[in-house]
Amino acid sequence: MSLPPISALLVLDALARTGSVRATAAEVHLSQSAVSHKLKSLETQLGFSLTAAKGRGVALTSEARRYVAAIRPALALLHEAHNGLDQAKGTLEVAVTSGFAATWLAPRLSGFLNRYPAISLKLRSVAVGEEVPDCDLAIIFTEDPPQGSKHLFDVNFFPVCSPDFLHKHGSLTPAQITPDMLLHLDTYADWAQWLEGVGQSPKLEGTGLIFTGLLAMYASAEAGMGLCLGDAVTSERALRAGRLLRVFDAKIPARAAYWITPPPGGFTAPAAAFVDWIQYAFAVEGSS
Repeated sequence: MSLPPISALLVLDALARTGSVRATAAEVHLSQSAVSHKLKSLETQLGFSLTAAKGRGVALTSEARRYVAAIRPALALLHEAHNGLDQAKGTLEVAVTSGFAATWLAPRLSGFLNRYPAISLKLRSVAVGEEVPDCDLAIIFTEDPPQGSKHLFDVNFFPVCSPDFLHKHGSLTPAQITPDMLLHLDTYADWAQWLEGVGQSPKLEGTGLIFTGLLAMYASAEAGMGLCLGDAVTSERALRAGRLLRVFDAKIPARAAYWITPPPGGFTAPAAAFVDWIQYAFAVEGSS
């Protein structure tokens, strides 16, 4: 059996301590539905029930309590190693793609700054494909990461639109999508791939709107101008707030992924702390 995701184990441990799905969700900074989903996936992997109904809430099963007791020493060691980097201090300049910076990173930066108050942080936004400036580390979306890069997360694209757009067009099916409804990022290739995957092949060249920036595309989608391809990370807050809706389950893997890239001299202590923090954040929250 493969090891369960750390994020699921942390959720189970939090539930054992708090005794409440709501309190667990608050502690691990996830929605209650996301907590339930992680517990259900963990149950499937482990092969035994983790919770049982108790009044209006839930309680751990005896098997789950024994399992939590067995994994807690390992989780404690993980926390100890993670917290050991809190002494990092100095300046840190991070270059990061603007779309990821605005949608995922910026809302979570307070967590890093609270953990490492002695680090002075500067963020430099860069466009996808733009040459990365000299800095302490970069987070880029690329198919060809530089040597020494650390993988952060892969991306799957799926269609999203505003509630107003969906209300206007009713219950859309893939066959009802017309080229003029589509919002594209840089090229037509991603939508062409998605449509082909659902058995459609309309002519896209010269149709719809093309954007060179992720944020402008999302803003246009939220304004009801059409369908765009989002992902579970950069679309997360808009989906959670209801500004965007996921229209279809079908998704396609992106050719590129997000990578953490070091400068020629390697990561400084503040940069290493940032890498540890962001990888831990993704381990807890997940990216899909």
